[in-house]
Amino acid sequence: MNREFDTPTLDWLHDVYEERKRRAFELGKQATDLLIKESKKVSHRAVAQRSKEIDPDGNGIHVNTIRSNKELHEYISQHSAKKHSKARKVALVPQEDHFKQVKKERDLERVRSRYMKLGKAELVELLIQSEQYIAQNNKIWLENEFEKYQ
Repeated sequence: MNREFDTPTLDWLHDVYEERKRRAFELGKQATDLLIKESKKVSHRAVAQRSKEIDPDGNGIHVNTIRSNKELHEYISQHSAKKHSKARKVALVPQEDHFKQVKKERDLERVRSRYMKLGKAELVELLIQSEQYIAQNNKIWLENEFEKYQ
Protein backbone atom coordinates (compact mmCIF):
# COMPACT_ATOMS: atom_id res chain seq x y z
CA MET A 1 0.00 0.00 0.00
CA ASN A 2 1.47 3.33 -1.02
CA ARG A 3 0.87 5.92 1.69
CA GLU A 4 1.30 8.82 -0.66
CA PHE A 5 -1.80 7.97 -2.64
CA ASP A 6 -3.95 6.32 0.04
CA THR A 7 -3.93 9.08 2.68
CA PRO A 8 -6.46 11.89 2.46
CA THR A 9 -5.26 15.46 2.52
CA LEU A 10 -4.50 16.52 6.09
CA ASP A 11 -5.26 20.22 5.75
CA TRP A 12 -7.56 20.06 8.75
CA LEU A 13 -4.61 18.95 10.89
CA HIS A 14 -2.70 22.12 10.00
CA ASP A 15 -5.66 24.17 11.27
CA VAL A 16 -5.66 22.23 14.56
CA TYR A 17 -1.94 22.90 15.06
CA GLU A 18 -2.35 26.59 14.29
CA GLU A 19 -5.19 26.86 16.82
CA ARG A 20 -3.08 25.16 19.51
CA LYS A 21 -0.14 27.39 18.69
CA ARG A 22 -2.32 30.51 18.98
CA ARG A 23 -3.83 29.28 22.27
CA ALA A 24 -0.38 28.57 23.71
CA PHE A 25 0.83 32.02 22.70
CA GLU A 26 -2.18 33.76 24.27
CA LEU A 27 -1.92 31.81 27.53
CA GLY A 28 1.84 32.31 27.69
CA LYS A 29 1.53 36.03 26.99
CA GLN A 30 -1.14 36.44 29.68
CA ALA A 31 0.94 34.47 32.18
CA THR A 32 4.05 36.51 31.38
CA ASP A 33 2.18 39.78 31.75
CA LEU A 34 0.81 38.65 35.12
CA LEU A 35 4.27 37.71 36.36
CA ILE A 36 5.60 41.11 35.28
CA LYS A 37 2.68 42.89 36.96
CA GLU A 38 3.38 40.99 40.19
CA SER A 39 7.12 41.76 39.89
CA LYS A 40 7.98 38.08 39.86
CA LYS A 41 10.74 36.35 37.96
CA VAL A 42 9.78 35.48 34.38
CA SER A 43 11.05 32.07 33.31
CA HIS A 44 9.73 29.23 31.19
CA ARG A 45 8.82 27.23 34.26
CA ALA A 46 7.11 30.17 35.97
CA VAL A 47 5.10 30.97 32.83
CA ALA A 48 4.06 27.32 32.44
CA GLN A 49 2.94 27.16 36.08
CA ARG A 50 1.04 30.46 35.90
CA SER A 51 -0.65 29.41 32.64
CA LYS A 52 -2.18 26.42 34.44
CA GLU A 53 -3.63 28.77 37.04
CA ILE A 54 -5.24 31.14 34.51
CA ASP A 55 -6.35 28.55 31.94
CA PRO A 56 -10.15 28.02 32.11
CA ASP A 57 -9.59 24.32 31.35
CA GLY A 58 -6.82 24.07 33.95
CA ASN A 59 -4.40 22.52 31.46
CA GLY A 60 -2.07 25.44 30.84
CA ILE A 61 0.96 25.02 28.62
CA HIS A 62 4.04 22.87 28.98
CA VAL A 63 7.60 24.22 29.20
CA ASN A 64 8.49 22.42 25.96
CA THR A 65 5.57 24.15 24.23
CA ILE A 66 7.15 27.48 25.14
CA ARG A 67 10.46 26.37 23.65
CA SER A 68 8.91 25.10 20.44
CA ASN A 69 6.59 28.11 19.93
CA LYS A 70 9.00 30.71 18.48
CA GLU A 71 6.78 33.73 19.00
CA LEU A 72 6.04 32.83 22.61
CA HIS A 73 9.67 32.01 23.31
CA GLU A 74 10.78 35.40 21.95
CA TYR A 75 8.10 37.22 23.93
CA ILE A 76 9.12 35.55 27.19
CA SER A 77 12.83 36.05 26.45
CA GLN A 78 12.26 39.81 26.16
CA HIS A 79 10.93 39.90 29.71
CA SER A 80 13.06 37.27 31.42
CA ALA A 81 16.26 37.89 33.30
CA LYS A 82 19.22 36.98 31.15
CA LYS A 83 21.56 34.35 32.49
CA HIS A 84 25.16 35.38 32.37
CA SER A 85 27.69 32.62 32.14
CA LYS A 86 30.56 32.80 34.54
CA ALA A 87 33.82 33.83 33.00
CA ARG A 88 36.08 30.83 32.68
CA LYS A 89 39.43 30.97 34.30
CA VAL A 90 41.90 31.15 31.46
CA ALA A 91 44.64 28.60 31.87
CA LEU A 92 48.09 29.74 31.03
CA VAL A 93 49.17 28.35 27.69
CA PRO A 94 52.65 26.83 27.99
CA GLN A 95 55.56 28.66 26.45
CA GLU A 96 58.37 27.13 24.43
CA ASP A 97 60.18 26.07 27.62
CA HIS A 98 57.27 23.76 28.40
CA PHE A 99 57.86 21.72 25.25
CA LYS A 100 61.52 21.22 26.13
CA GLN A 101 60.50 19.63 29.43
CA VAL A 102 58.06 17.11 27.96
CA LYS A 103 59.25 13.55 28.60
CA LYS A 104 58.31 10.47 26.62
CA GLU A 105 57.70 8.41 29.80
CA ARG A 106 54.96 10.68 31.20
CA ASP A 107 51.56 9.47 32.44
CA LEU A 108 49.36 9.84 29.35
CA GLU A 109 46.09 9.43 31.27
CA ARG A 110 46.99 12.38 33.46
CA VAL A 111 47.94 14.43 30.40
CA ARG A 112 44.63 13.51 28.73
CA SER A 113 42.72 14.51 31.87
CA ARG A 114 44.52 17.86 31.98
CA TYR A 115 43.72 18.56 28.31
CA MET A 116 40.05 17.64 28.78
CA LYS A 117 39.75 20.45 31.32
CA LEU A 118 40.93 23.06 28.82
CA GLY A 119 38.56 25.05 26.65
CA LYS A 120 38.49 24.92 22.89
CA ALA A 121 40.34 28.21 22.44
CA GLU A 122 43.05 27.10 24.88
CA LEU A 123 43.51 23.81 23.06
CA VAL A 124 43.78 25.59 19.71
CA GLU A 125 46.40 27.94 21.12
CA LEU A 126 48.34 25.00 22.57
CA LEU A 127 48.19 23.15 19.25
CA ILE A 128 49.45 26.19 17.33
CA GLN A 129 52.34 26.65 19.75
CA SER A 130 53.16 22.94 19.50
CA GLU A 131 53.25 23.12 15.71
CA GLN A 132 55.42 26.23 15.84
CA TYR A 133 57.86 24.46 18.16
CA ILE A 134 57.99 21.41 15.88
CA ALA A 135 58.48 23.58 12.79
CA GLN A 136 61.31 25.49 14.44
CA ASN A 137 63.03 22.27 15.53
CA ASN A 138 62.57 20.75 12.08
CA LYS A 139 64.23 23.79 10.55
CA ILE A 140 67.18 23.54 12.96
CA TRP A 141 67.50 19.81 12.30
CA LEU A 142 67.45 20.33 8.53
CA GLU A 143 70.09 23.04 8.76
CA ASN A 144 72.32 20.72 10.81
CA GLU A 145 71.84 17.88 8.35
CA PHE A 146 72.62 20.20 5.43
CA GLU A 147 75.84 21.34 7.11
CA LYS A 148 76.99 17.70 7.51
CA TYR A 149 76.96 17.20 3.75
CA GLN A 150 78.70 20.45 2.91
